Amino acid sequence: SLVVHPAISTDASRVHLFSEPPIVFAGSSIDFRYARNWRGSGISVPVFSLRSKSSLGVGDFVDLKKIIDFCVKGGYQLLQLLPVHDTTVYNSWRDSYPYSIVSNFALHPQYLNIEAIGDLPGSVKDDLKKEKERLNALTQIDYEEVMAVKTRFLRKIYAGKKSEFLVSREFLDFFKENQSWLVPYALFKLFMEINGTADYERWGDRSSVRVKDMEVLAAPDTFHFDYIGMAYFVQFHLNKQLKEASRYAAVNEVVLKGDLPIGVNRYCTDTWVNPHLFRLHMRAGAPPDYFAENGQNWDFPTYNWDEMAKDNYAWWRSRLNNLSKYFHAYRIDHVLGFFRIWEIPERFTTGISGRFYKSVPITREELSKRGLWDMDRYFSPYVHDGILQQEFGNNAAQVRERFFEPTWGDRLKFKEEYNTERKIADELKLPDSAAPSELKKVEFLKQRLFMLMNNVLLLVDEEVPTEFHPRIGFHNQSTYKELSDEWRRQFNELHDEYFYHRQDELWRKEGMKKLPMLKSASNMLVCAEDLGMIPACVPDVIEETSIIGLRVQRMPSDNSEFSDPAGYPYATVATMSSHDTTTFRGWWEEELDPNQKDRYVKDILKLNKSAPQSCEPWLAEAALISHIESPSIWCIFPIQDVLAIDGKLRRKYASEERINCPENPQHYWRFRLHLDTETIVESDRFMRRCLDMNQKGMRGVAY
Repeated sequence: SLVVHPAISTDASRVHLFSEPPIVFAGSSIDFRYARNWRGSGISVPVFSLRSKSSLGVGDFVDLKKIIDFCVKGGYQLLQLLPVHDTTVYNSWRDSYPYSIVSNFALHPQYLNIEAIGDLPGSVKDDLKKEKERLNALTQIDYEEVMAVKTRFLRKIYAGKKSEFLVSREFLDFFKENQSWLVPYALFKLFMEINGTADYERWGDRSSVRVKDMEVLAAPDTFHFDYIGMAYFVQFHLNKQLKEASRYAAVNEVVLKGDLPIGVNRYCTDTWVNPHLFRLHMRAGAPPDYFAENGQNWDFPTYNWDEMAKDNYAWWRSRLNNLSKYFHAYRIDHVLGFFRIWEIPERFTTGISGRFYKSVPITREELSKRGLWDMDRYFSPYVHDGILQQEFGNNAAQVRERFFEPTWGDRLKFKEEYNTERKIADELKLPDSAAPSELKKVEFLKQRLFMLMNNVLLLVDEEVPTEFHPRIGFHNQSTYKELSDEWRRQFNELHDEYFYHRQDELWRKEGMKKLPMLKSASNMLVCAEDLGMIPACVPDVIEETSIIGLRVQRMPSDNSEFSDPAGYPYATVATMSSHDTTTFRGWWEEELDPNQKDRYVKDILKLNKSAPQSCEPWLAEAALISHIESPSIWCIFPIQDVLAIDGKLRRKYASEERINCPENPQHYWRFRLHLDTETIVESDRFMRRCLDMNQKGMRGVAY
């Protein structure tokens, strides 16, 4: 019978890997008695960014074999990917966001290589050739067109193969192993299509679902089974192609590293089937940091950890067991979220008014002891005519009339129809066809209103209204600046004590509950993205659990200008950039001033020469070498940073190499390499330089 989330045994015999990775990190405190520490080198690239002669407008799982060939020839022992799960919610380019997954198990249909399905009708072959020429001519991914074309082909192929496919032994074995997630996923896709939305709260009687309902709804004799069967067909072939790539990596001794997203889409299979495992009224994000000065709101629900603990985190164990079918290692996206998550009430669209969950809040008694009694002054948006004049100038009266109404004294408050960020965003929404000047004008107004909405000192706890959280970074806000000297001192102490001291014991306890669980759920090597606002307890917990941390040069953990790779601990991944930043070339040419460039060349590269204003190939190579020579167990570079050493192969403009802009929640993930992987691998001089760098840096050298 169908089981929605089976408990996963941690018995080693139940863990399925096609090949043990050649390297397993066991903790830096262990004395291996070797003459030196083993160190490896790798590259990172999203699957969608790959380009080959066989792909169809986007990288696919068959392309992984070609980039694994690149790794072997260039002396790289690891290939790191972004998440590869299905993200189809809106049926538009917004689904290009690889972290907004609709299933923890289903793979994204865009990564299916149509030709590799095999035995295609002649009409499909002819049409496929034309579409490949058209879509591969684009410099970027056209997500909507790629999905439309692939879906059209898949429907036609499935129609011709379904009778034989659905009774084949290979499919029946796949179904038996995966039905616990495959059936709910196929039904979710079906109802999303029928209702025209993934918002299952608008599905009437199907807004919730039980196991026995799914067994009836997915029966082969239903009139809608073709839609369900096609979902099975697509997932079967995706699974087959990714497993083949994983085997190919293992045979060639290349570690295939996946990515474990911190969240899931609000409207996805997992929240539909198991809503009790999530805090659906809250959203996950990140506090202000290097990536976004106003914080981030990912619009994902947060986890109900107390509920998850009741069955020993079976949902997580199942998720990781599935990931281990394909990958030898994985990156924990936003590992800080396993200590505490930045949680934002759903009425907000930005991340600035978040608070940490779990956390030790501030009580009314604490405020009283500090002589802080004016509660409405602290947690209501602080607005008066002087502030409106300062923010809107000659338009202040017009803004006041539309959005505000008087309250006591000289204070103003938002009108009911505008008293949340989400209401403001909805009211000010313009059609995509609006003139750019009008869009810019409305965006300016919206951001200023959001700033005033968040012009508060305290946030009321969502569950216990007599408990509070400081609004992070309130020091630059007028609500703080216009306090008395004594109240400013008191709020300073509250802010710093809350964010930097009082939570340490709780957050350490939470981290030690969850991270050992993640490690025990599979045999995969575990790496963590430990960037951002890092609590004091995190480095110790990462070390105690033998998880490999991350070091990005432009984000030093201390107050230095850049971090020096020569000083990195062994249990780290060293890198020059990530998918969330500009590339090394972009950083050099767009973000550093001439004095910073001179200091980088002198202090980090240890070169006695002038810094070039543009990132010349020798500079990119010197920066790579400084990371390759670091003590870190792994150095992993975005492929754009590796191509930067060759003036003929790299892209003309560094500004075209960026994958994501975290500060923009509406970013279109469409970056694609400008060269076929075959062309790169056949560039013998370039490949030899890569191999020489890695060999001279003692990367991948056997004991």
